Amino acid sequence: MSSVAKKWNLQYSNEDSFFVDLKDRLTNTISSFVFTKQKSINAAINVACDKFIKSHPTKKKFEDLDLCEAIMMPLSDILIDVTMQRMLDIPWVLYIIGNFREVQAQPIQVYKVLGNDNSISYYPAGKGGLYASWDAQHTAMALYILCVYVFKQDPSKVMVPVVIYKVSKKADIRENFVSGNTKAGKKLLDAIDVYMQQVFGVRVDHSNNPVWVESEKKQRYLEEADLFVTHEKFGNTNETGAISRMQEIDHYDSEIIRKFSLYAATVMPAAGRPIASQEIEIMCAWFDMSKGLEYTDEEIVDLATHLNDLFNADFHEQSEFWEKARTAYKNWWDKYWDGVDDEYRPDHMSFSKNWRNGGTFMYHQLKKTWNGRLPELNINTPFKPAAKDLYNV
Repeated sequence: MSSVAKKWNLQYSNEDSFFVDLKDRLTNTISSFVFTKQKSINAAINVACDKFIKSHPTKKKFEDLDLCEAIMMPLSDILIDVTMQRMLDIPWVLYIIGNFREVQAQPIQVYKVLGNDNSISYYPAGKGGLYASWDAQHTAMALYILCVYVFKQDPSKVMVPVVIYKVSKKADIRENFVSGNTKAGKKLLDAIDVYMQQVFGVRVDHSNNPVWVESEKKQRYLEEADLFVTHEKFGNTNETGAISRMQEIDHYDSEIIRKFSLYAATVMPAAGRPIASQEIEIMCAWFDMSKGLEYTDEEIVDLATHLNDLFNADFHEQSEFWEKARTAYKNWWDKYWDGVDDEYRPDHMSFSKNWRNGGTFMYHQLKKTWNGRLPELNINTPFKPAAKDLYNV
């Protein structure tokens, strides 16, 4: 069976747009979760619908909703381009329903469906719709649920307001989507959403935006190492190879991410595990600090193997690595401040599990036990662990 990472990364493999209607979008999103989560979501939908009914007792059919006026289109004709929109956020849809205000419901922003050459009109097989939503996916889904679950009406006979945008290139639509999501009553794009859009933008739209091209290159390196970036809202952050911390993915260039991917593929145990937040923070910072050395792949594998031998390369918050680093820090702290007047001595020791402390500890550890090349330590700290507080080999 394919790994979770391979299944997740498969979504980036399509070079063409993939359209689904609102019903399929909802069904596919719910079915992607484990069975118990599916039951929870279905129950939550019913709760949100009940809340809507109690808050709007005079609304007996969909047409009773006083939505804004725009071009009207059958709800069933609105398609979702899976490669354009962010992943459907069910809790946000239910929030919209449970706190529904007609005057706040914005028109669904759509564009004429483009063909595979990104220019000509194209009818998806088996679908009669001509327009796809490039924004307001969650509003469209909220209206769909109200139509089907609350008012029990046929979506093909219900009209909703849309704004049609005249664009000639798919890449223009995606850039509008990414840049246009502000705080004005919208579900803001998380860093993971922006990253996914950038990868899709290169692979589907053939965008040459240099920032997006760099993100797509990072994605290729992650895929080769059976890693994937995700978010807690997707419910898979505990899966093997999951990276839920985006700071390093966004901050470092693709070569650093390539080196980290090689490192991670080397230390990943057979049983598998997600990538710890402290792990990607420390190792990406280490490879960035080591840029002048130009580590070979063999050296990266050797470094990874050495860390695996020392402490199973486990940087998880409750790991032995951090216990040992904290002990070393405390022993250094007590010696550093010994004899200093209380007037000048800090009230208490503060130890954070981050690059500054973990990177410093790892540098001196490797200086003691690793035969590989070391960069110059660029962390500004007086902390220097004693040799007795480091691992032995």
